[in-house]
Amino acid sequence: MRHKLFGIFGKVFFYTLLILLLVISVMIGFFAEQFKSVVESTQREQIMGVFQTLINQAKGKNNNEIVQIAKEFHKKNASFEFCIISLDGKVLYKTEHFAIQEVKKNIPKANNVIVKEELSKKDRFNFTTSNEKIQFMTILSGDIRLLVSGPIFHTSIYQTFIKKTSIAFIFILIASIIASLLFAQRIAKPIQKIAEDAKRMSNLEDVPPPPSEGKDEIGALANDVYKMHKDLKMTIHKMGIEIDSRKEMEENQRYFFSAASHELKTPIAATSALLEGMLESVIEPEEYPETLRECLKMMAEQNKTVSEILEIVTLSNSAILQKKKRINLKTFITKNLTAYLTIAESKNQTVAIDVPERLNCELDPKLFGKVFSNVVLNAIQNTPEGGQIHIYTLENESFICLCVLNKNVRIPEEILPKLFEPFYRLDESRNRELGRSGLGLTIVKKTLDFMELSYALENTEQGVLFWVNLRKRTN
Repeated sequence: MRHKLFGIFGKVFFYTLLILLLVISVMIGFFAEQFKSVVESTQREQIMGVFQTLINQAKGKNNNEIVQIAKEFHKKNASFEFCIISLDGKVLYKTEHFAIQEVKKNIPKANNVIVKEELSKKDRFNFTTSNEKIQFMTILSGDIRLLVSGPIFHTSIYQTFIKKTSIAFIFILIASIIASLLFAQRIAKPIQKIAEDAKRMSNLEDVPPPPSEGKDEIGALANDVYKMHKDLKMTIHKMGIEIDSRKEMEENQRYFFSAASHELKTPIAATSALLEGMLESVIEPEEYPETLRECLKMMAEQNKTVSEILEIVTLSNSAILQKKKRINLKTFITKNLTAYLTIAESKNQTVAIDVPERLNCELDPKLFGKVFSNVVLNAIQNTPEGGQIHIYTLENESFICLCVLNKNVRIPEEILPKLFEPFYRLDESRNRELGRSGLGLTIVKKTLDFMELSYALENTEQGVLFWVNLRKRTN
């Protein structure tokens, strides 16, 4: 509750109510003064109208007649106190409670002067009660002057006015409070909603979009804050993906270097042991040629492994540009397959090619040549003797799907994703039979990712299938 009173709602409510009360008070004060002036002016006109009869009757009369007329007039208008005096100051007639004051000699004409003074019981008029009176002074007839003193009868009127005004003020105050509450709620509610949403946004919580009906500045602010929140969440999401990707890449690099160290360490240690045995005469001299050939073979394998490692590092460099060309797919396959047919024949394997001659595609022949060579070599090495390898294509309007199928072969599902990892071999002993380095499918993955081609290695009913989608070239 304290937060609400001193928050945006409380501030808008109190400021609005203060302004309304200030305006209402100024208006009441202004109209009260105007009301008072109107009452006094009206009463002056009434007094002048009453004594105008006396003035008219006294014209052309002598002093005795004027006194008699004044007495008759006072009987009819007993509420007014007046006095009739001559030019030399002699009182011809005065009412009972009229007190004579100093009279000016320059008397203005009738209907021109009405003087208002506030009097009390201790003033020179010696009235017994405080009141506000009107003093009227004019020429009655010839050198006869008339002095009039009468109360202003606005006290009761003011009391009634104040009473009704107080009641009206209470109703206006209640209406002002209600209006201030509604106005404050109307202004503060969307701002409070923005503040609450902003707090939830700072905690990265989901926030519903703002209502579409807000077209003013507050609505625009809500939309901008929500848009900023969406952009921020998208940026954070992208950064999270990038961080995860970087972590995965660093983890892969650590694994790669660890595996590479292991792969290079073992043959180097074996070569060192053989050479050390020759130096220490552990190996007989007649065995030196065979031992040296074995060392040379291991060094050749390590040279191949280092070359493949450098190739993988090169493919990780995004600055490399592809040199795409239009190639005939069957011609390309036949040319790159020739070197591996001898290995397949030595294992009594059959390699069937089912690719139409009309198919053309656009790609970098050097990069894709490495992919195709490694896939075919991997298929030959992992197909048992007498097995079949089927190379064929599927196509649609935009792509050619090149497929390499190892028939009657199956790889455990949990192992399939690991085959693209560096130095991973199906045989857990990690032997180097047939010169396998364990980097062939890693090079395939890196190259196809670099070329932005979709691919997969999966088990089918017929065997293990590797496929890659190539962009078709129609002209």
